[in-house]
Amino acid sequence: MKKTTAILSLALCAVMIPSMAKSQSTPATLHPIDSATQKVVDSLSMTGAKVEIESEFPGGARAWLQFLNDHLVYPKKAVRKKIEGVVLLQFIVDKDGSISDLKVVYGDPILAEAALKAMADSPKWKPAIQNGKLVKSYKKQPITFKLTPA
Repeated sequence: MKKTTAILSLALCAVMIPSMAKSQSTPATLHPIDSATQKVVDSLSMTGAKVEIESEFPGGARAWLQFLNDHLVYPKKAVRKKIEGVVLLQFIVDKDGSISDLKVVYGDPILAEAALKAMADSPKWKPAIQNGKLVKSYKKQPITFKLTPA
């Protein structure tokens, strides 16, 4: 039986961390990308505002990658149809660390559903800080799905 590899581009880390995704024998390898895709909003929801300390997943980038490896599943239908591509997710990390306004900016609907499911299971994040106050941060998270024979 052919195995497939899902390559996930993550904007939260600067090093490559290979790992295995929980799936029906479908391994995943995570590859980070430049964090330039991240934007921030302050407590008044002004987009593009800079913050002193960015919001982050509890435990940092490595924990975030592990979380995605544990929760992201390459859809069987996408494997059968040989669907690949990038799904760009957008969300807000609120002052209390919860994720809100989670939506797909673009991407194949089958792959997007898998990415949304994984993100929806996310625990609370550490919120961004500006001038010593907790503020909302606006994030964009690209996830690239790529099939390769194993």
